[in-house]
Amino acid sequence: MKRAYLKPVELIIPLGLLGFIGTGVTFLSSVFTSTMRWGILAVLTIFLVIYRRRDVLGMLRYPLPWAVLLYALWGVMTVAWSEVPQLSLAKSLAFTWVSTTMLIAGYSWVMNHERAQTLDFMWLISVVALIASLAGQREENADTGAEVYAGLTGNPNFLGFILAMASGWLMWRAYLARPQNHRGFVLYLGLLTLALYYLYVSHSRASLLIFIFMAIGLFMGLGKFRKRLPSVLLVSMLCVMGYSSSSVVQDILTEYTFKSNLGVLEEAGSGIFYSREQIWEESYDLAMLGGLVGGGYGVTIGEEFQGELGSSVSSGQYGREQGNSQLAILEQTGVIGFGLYLILIVGIFWVCAYGLYVARIEVDRVAIGLLGGAVLGLLAQSVFEAWWVAPGAAESGTFWILPGALLGAIRRARLVTLQHPSSTVLPAQYVIAGQSHAEGTA
Repeated sequence: MKRAYLKPVELIIPLGLLGFIGTGVTFLSSVFTSTMRWGILAVLTIFLVIYRRRDVLGMLRYPLPWAVLLYALWGVMTVAWSEVPQLSLAKSLAFTWVSTTMLIAGYSWVMNHERAQTLDFMWLISVVALIASLAGQREENADTGAEVYAGLTGNPNFLGFILAMASGWLMWRAYLARPQNHRGFVLYLGLLTLALYYLYVSHSRASLLIFIFMAIGLFMGLGKFRKRLPSVLLVSMLCVMGYSSSSVVQDILTEYTFKSNLGVLEEAGSGIFYSREQIWEESYDLAMLGGLVGGGYGVTIGEEFQGELGSSVSSGQYGREQGNSQLAILEQTGVIGFGLYLILIVGIFWVCAYGLYVARIEVDRVAIGLLGGAVLGLLAQSVFEAWWVAPGAAESGTFWILPGALLGAIRRARLVTLQHPSSTVLPAQYVIAGQSHAEGTA
């Protein structure tokens, strides 16, 4: 059954996600302001409580939401000793609201849609990402000498992020179209190629990690990871040989990998993390000052807060660019907060692994692989961007909807196993888009 995605009930969750993305896109920022973002989230919360109450209660049966709430509770508790208590209170409550609402939203989307629509809560941000990539000029970074492309976002890392997320949805639609809709497959494959091209020219290396993790998840879902691994190794060997023997290839890869040209690198005497080294040094020093309990959620230790709290407090108004979520967690919530964060991350890893293990039909494994890959890719990206402690960030809203959708996909996959525990050939209702989803292992 096809869904009319322009119906109000079908638009609420995609719009809730777009509320976080739209603030960074020039042709949407006048409508999707930082204030509007919270208004949209409020509407989404009311919708879930009134119309999807069963899904709200259904989430409570899983340990992951409770781990999130435990971590959020510690963030609220840091208000008691925070250097800027009003800021810590506002940001910790915002984190609690965003994480729980988006978790439930992702779970609710999957539980109320068919298998073929599992990842379609990302369709709207994917369309916006593709449009945002089609216009703009390449600019030379004054510090590194590298040419970067920001499209209609003003920030190449932001463009790379939304294109990386769009690539996950495009891979999903291409996978579904492949067996019998050849025109659809070619269309989605072409759009995926376009997204990857602009992801490349954005020079957003952290966002490229997101795509790589999703691509690995796709191959694992297809059950072809081991089969394709020799080909991947062969291509890697050829790339190494090409890098060693060609100065042109060396220049191209050096500029992309090091986000700089050779002349700047030689002058600065720096390596692959040239654009992050100074930021990380400062973040590390302050993380060491966090101690057992931290300086307070959202706080920069030793810096006085001047001004008023509004719908958004950025590093330009208070604090600094932290450049690493893990160091920011140590600075703000201390060793205890970081320990709770690690418990949460271990839980997320377990959910991803369990999902691939329990899924018996290919379409479920692919959905779980893409969602799990996106989750792990964003966690890898958080090493380079401190969005974890910025609840209003685009990455934050996007991240928290993914584990919720992942839990929904796993529950649906597990129901197949419970209903057909010993069947080697599953009933016809599990065949999607002309594909035969027989029993198999990831």
